[in-house]
Amino acid sequence: MIRQYYAQRFHVGSPKRIGTIPVGTIIYIQDGIRPLSGLREHPICRDPWIVESWHPRTLCDKAMAGGHLATVRSLRDGRRQQVADWILLACIDAGLEKL
Repeated sequence: MIRQYYAQRFHVGSPKRIGTIPVGTIIYIQDGIRPLSGLREHPICRDPWIVESWHPRTLCDKAMAGGHLATVRSLRDGRRQQVADWILLACIDAGLEKL
């Protein structure tokens, strides 16, 4: 998938609620992020990650809203991982997106 469809945070005016994080975005993902506590005081910006694709949640062949997973690749050593969308949004909100 190229876009995050039926996202909780979306571009205003799009009929399908297309997500705010496009493929190709470079983000410094932090360790130890909690949903309610946020980021640590001093973020570490050593290892940039790039969003490669989005995987929607499905249950019995029906798409579910929220809880999307993104496949990200490390630009430092090439590792690939799946990360939840709220972790990426927390890092972007903290200003850890590489422009």
